Amino acid sequence: MSRPLKPRYTSILFFLLLQLFFAAQPYHRIVTYAADGGLWQLLQNSVGITAMHMQLLSNDRVVIFDRTDFGKSNLSLPDGKCRNDSSELVVKYDCSAHSVEYDVLANTFRPLMVQSDVWCSSGAVVPDGRLIQTGGFNDGERKVRIFSPCNGSGCDWKEVGDGLKAKRWYATSHILPDGRQIIIGGRKQFNYEFYPKSSAPNVYRLLFLTETNDRGVENNLYPSVFLNGDGNLFIFANNRAILFDHNANKVVRTYPAIPGGDPRSYPSTGSAVLLPLRNLQAATIEAEVLVCGGAPKGSFAKVANGNFVPALDTCARIKINDPNPQWVMETMPTARVMGDMTLLPNGNVLIINGAGAGTAGWERGRDPILNPVLYRPDNAFGSRFELQNPSTIPRMYHSTAILLRDGRVLVGGSNPHIGYEFTGVLFPTELSLEAFSPPYMDPQFNNLRPTIVSTTASAGKNIGYRQKLLVRFEVTGKIVTDTVSVTMVAPAFNTHSFSMNHRLLVLGNEKVTGAGTSTYDIQVTTPPSGDLAPSGHYMLYVVHQEIPSEGLWVKIL
Repeated sequence: MSRPLKPRYTSILFFLLLQLFFAAQPYHRIVTYAADGGLWQLLQNSVGITAMHMQLLSNDRVVIFDRTDFGKSNLSLPDGKCRNDSSELVVKYDCSAHSVEYDVLANTFRPLMVQSDVWCSSGAVVPDGRLIQTGGFNDGERKVRIFSPCNGSGCDWKEVGDGLKAKRWYATSHILPDGRQIIIGGRKQFNYEFYPKSSAPNVYRLLFLTETNDRGVENNLYPSVFLNGDGNLFIFANNRAILFDHNANKVVRTYPAIPGGDPRSYPSTGSAVLLPLRNLQAATIEAEVLVCGGAPKGSFAKVANGNFVPALDTCARIKINDPNPQWVMETMPTARVMGDMTLLPNGNVLIINGAGAGTAGWERGRDPILNPVLYRPDNAFGSRFELQNPSTIPRMYHSTAILLRDGRVLVGGSNPHIGYEFTGVLFPTELSLEAFSPPYMDPQFNNLRPTIVSTTASAGKNIGYRQKLLVRFEVTGKIVTDTVSVTMVAPAFNTHSFSMNHRLLVLGNEKVTGAGTSTYDIQVTTPPSGDLAPSGHYMLYVVHQEIPSEGLWVKIL
């Protein structure tokens, strides 16, 4: 995709001066703005809990939850509700909330009630739009919880009991083409299982997780998992990866280790993303995975001695379907551990949150990285990274970031402490929510920004596989038709620096035709199968000169 205007690059000196200015201001309650480097907006000073886990649902509401084992949160449950749990570690009779629903459009939130400990868990949205959330800690380690979205205030968490066979703490979930989810790994779990259950064996060994486990440190928790276009799973843990046939319980391919051999999985936490999938009707789809940041070998142990080792400043990128796949190394503008990577509607990647030294874990991070970085995967090697404007809020361990339908990125969380700590600590527990608006949302691009008018999707939102789709849109300025495309983005379940189930498909541009004053039709073909686009809800965008429209919810069936 071509860029709309040559960017007015802001100098590194400006960023340093800007950060010094913010550091001198009252603690973190500032909205920052600049045309070229994005806009930060404080949405909520406090939602009462820290946002350790986040999932956007198809009604434009975000389910957020923390954990229950530390004590009371700063938000009460409604209507006199309380949780009476004899197995709870700190507060057995707890009338505070540990989950909220955030309404994006109204910028409001309400408390939700979880029944067991959801600490360091996983989840996926199934085709009917429900969030199926799995695992956790203590009494929650085998639990399955369901959140069914509604437009009122009557929906809440429902727990279906011990739906898992193995304890799943720090595991990863991924939705599969048949609508099930696979749950992989977790602390001391070198295996995987499926949900819902069938008559097949319940737990399957995965030797790769044993091989990537560093004794005493692990460095393979929350493995990064992506569904490849052939239906196999790319699984990355520690510093290497496999391509795995989950149907046959067989490793199809083993990839080389990332050069240098440094770990990039929890607690040496980097972040990974599946780059946009293109040419979807081709016999073989090129798929690339990008892994950024992490911590050098030995960093976790050195923290115990007060030595906070600088984080990794490299990214590794690999074409996973290439006949001879090799990692290509790139250098970020800043080193980063515990960062989050989020796909943007125009195909770029936002790298956000995290620290410059240390590792994940209680009190183990230092040097917060306040500046996001924009990664342009289609740019020439050496010119892909752009430093963005800084936040004023450190987002350290237990921070989150997800893409919203309007193109902003919702940012929350940060609690590197066992409990909630607001004073006398380096990085206080953070209960706020922010939004980062990437540069494409700047008003200077309004005349280039498409507005979706309608689509030929049935019932306004349902689409099938390998189907011709016509999207009508408006652009008030001069249109450059060969820079117009349609993208589909699957919303993420984000926690611990990984966005589960997050993928972007470029439907392309078969033809653009005029349909009236400033109005156009673009024709595309939808993905051919659930291997590329598992059934469910996606955000559909029209992109013009890298400027995306507001998204439209569609459901692929």
